[in-house]
Amino acid sequence: MATALRVTGPIDVDALRGALDDLVVRHEILRTVVQRTAEPFQQVHEPAPVPLQVRDVPADRPGSRDTIAEELLNEAERSTLDPRQSPGLHAVLTRFDDDDAVLALITHHTGSDEWSNRVLVRDLAALYRARVTGAEAALPPVVQYREFAAAQRAAADGPDGETAAKFWQDKLSGVRIFAVPTDRDVPERHHEPYSAVNFVVGRDVMGAIGDLAAQERTDVPTVLLAAFNVLVHSVAGTTDQAIDTLTTGRTEARFDDTAGPVMNFVVLRTDLGRCASLRDVVAATRDVCRETYANEIPIQHIERAVPELMTPNDEPRKTNCIVGVFPHPSGVGTPVLAGGSTEIYKRPSVTPVGPWIPHGVAWGMHPHPGGELSGCVQFNTEDLDASTVSGWTGTYQSILRDLATDPGRTWTAR
Repeated sequence: MATALRVTGPIDVDALRGALDDLVVRHEILRTVVQRTAEPFQQVHEPAPVPLQVRDVPADRPGSRDTIAEELLNEAERSTLDPRQSPGLHAVLTRFDDDDAVLALITHHTGSDEWSNRVLVRDLAALYRARVTGAEAALPPVVQYREFAAAQRAAADGPDGETAAKFWQDKLSGVRIFAVPTDRDVPERHHEPYSAVNFVVGRDVMGAIGDLAAQERTDVPTVLLAAFNVLVHSVAGTTDQAIDTLTTGRTEARFDDTAGPVMNFVVLRTDLGRCASLRDVVAATRDVCRETYANEIPIQHIERAVPELMTPNDEPRKTNCIVGVFPHPSGVGTPVLAGGSTEIYKRPSVTPVGPWIPHGVAWGMHPHPGGELSGCVQFNTEDLDASTVSGWTGTYQSILRDLATDPGRTWTAR
């Protein structure tokens, strides 16, 4: 996993190096290694220096600085970390000149997630300022990942967990998960690297999506999931559908500042059969999200409660699809590193990613503080053509435009 920042102003490399080391001290998950013995366990290591590579962009490298910055993000995403080694954080500082640089942070998915990466960036910025000024870092207390894991196990194994498991048995009775149709038979083992289709939704559309969310007493991620429900209908022709979604997994506020693989998978079953308009689809999705999140438990418990749920993923011409909306954590805006910094995200394109993505399609969306939405759909070229995936993202953007301009229109008219 990688996050990249465009940083302006002079960077004190020694202070940055120290701040990275402070980050590993603050978040013990970054120095935790899973020992895969007969009974696996987590081993927390003593803090160690974070590998920081510092380099300069060659003067003859082709492309604008913005293009190169995006290429550096792609490069960071293709890099790998050994989860058996500590610390589970590497950094690369690439300088255009003394006042313009790209800082990439690379983590492993066993030690972080999308929400966590933004927490890490916020904390790094505060720790860097503290190193430069000599003041204390203005950061909230942190609850470690092992405490989250213990609380999650206790909740899942207790009475509330039993109640939630019964909820899921009833909620998902008779339904099967949505799996995307592929262009070819899915091989037992993939050999080609994954690719990604990237898209961007502008501020005007996203501003109207925010207004619609407020009108329907919900949030932007829910409206984005409602649009995905409409897309699923256009692909599969279903009205009673179950989609596999990623959540932050942070069901308690005390874990908002925790770094680690906290994210969870939650199945949203929405019946669109009674919906007349796009606005109705938003309302139906909102109600399902509220009910579902109130009963959230780890996905493995859901799969045990409803063993037939995931069977479509095993069909030869289908593959699993996971959709996630990754908002910025509450209170975590754009971090200020050195003179200023902005997160780098990809413009509309088809890019290589790498072989590490789990089997299937991963559809991720990131609302940005500046108002835009960036989306990235990762897929394997042995399963799907880029043109097929680009068609889906084009349809999805069309649905969002309809929601923004005419939410009262018939939702099936496309």
